[in-house]
Amino acid sequence: MGIRIPEPLAPLVEQGIIDEVVRPLMAGKEAQVYLVIAEGMPRVAKVYKQVEHRSFKHRVAYTEGRKVRNTRKARAMAKKSRYGRSEIEQAWRFAEVDALRQLWAAGVRVPEQFDFVDGVLVMELVHDGNWEPAPRLADVEFSPDEAHDLFQHLVHEVSRMLCAGVVHGDLSDFNVLIGHDGPVIIDFPQWVDPASNQNARRLLLRDVDNLTSFLARHAPNLKRTRYAEEMWSLYEQNQLTPQTRLTGRFKRSTRQADTSSLLAEIEAIEREERARREALGLPPPRPARRPVNTDRPAPRPVSEKRPGKGSPPRASRPEEPRDEPKKKRRRRRSRKKSGKATDAQSAPDPFADLDALLSGDD
Repeated sequence: MGIRIPEPLAPLVEQGIIDEVVRPLMAGKEAQVYLVIAEGMPRVAKVYKQVEHRSFKHRVAYTEGRKVRNTRKARAMAKKSRYGRSEIEQAWRFAEVDALRQLWAAGVRVPEQFDFVDGVLVMELVHDGNWEPAPRLADVEFSPDEAHDLFQHLVHEVSRMLCAGVVHGDLSDFNVLIGHDGPVIIDFPQWVDPASNQNARRLLLRDVDNLTSFLARHAPNLKRTRYAEEMWSLYEQNQLTPQTRLTGRFKRSTRQADTSSLLAEIEAIEREERARREALGLPPPRPARRPVNTDRPAPRPVSEKRPGKGSPPRASRPEEPRDEPKKKRRRRRSRKKSGKATDAQSAPDPFADLDALLSGDD
């Protein structure tokens, strides 16, 4: 006989989706997992926790870029109304279902899913060959060769996931099960779309680093590999495929962007657009905004510009009082000039006596 049926699983038992609840299997920060019998086979039922009972933090970094097709739901979710909050919670639960379907179709080894009813996901039991739940990667010991081969396999799976548009976001030795037919990656509620989430690269690097750190305990030479940077660089260049053979070597490019060719391309597009509009009798288009050319030196600030010829440096000029009117200052300057001229005319000539002696006058 099984245990007392938990409340979230009761509707599935009543509908005949689950035959029997055997026992709790494990509890995580996102969900409670039960071992059940469905269609006469051992399976697992994953019951997602309510938001107030979850310990997962920084969910916004993971939900960025996830799209909702229903515009009414999207508006409600943006406003975070009561209805919108319930839809946010429902979308969070559906996220793993979508990821598993996507990855299963791409050939990634993830648990096969069978039903998703009332927030409960019924899926394959990953077992050890004797129909006992498979151990986690963290609970298994490996030889250096086994650790190296397993790491290569998992890195290839991460690369295939990236090609399928999925970054796990929380991958570690606790989210990999060692089944009878090989490793199986689980737990995808926090996956992100690399095409629309700006945190995807950081999360991918963290996922691979977690696997590297664990398996490098058994195979220390794995610490020198850089698979995550390599696969992300290939992904950005649209050169990553499920068949790509990664090397684990990566060197960041130091080549600067060719801004001149970009400007030439923009100008060519503008000429084509101008000719098209002229042919249709339309006014010319607005000029496109030019990118900043980083090759040109920055203009000298006004305060640092060199003074003109004959003028003293700006810093050496005495500051004039700003509380006087302009006319008063001009009047004061004119008085100073006239006073200097008068003093020059009234001052005695120091060479007058010398001229008189030379001329013979007494």
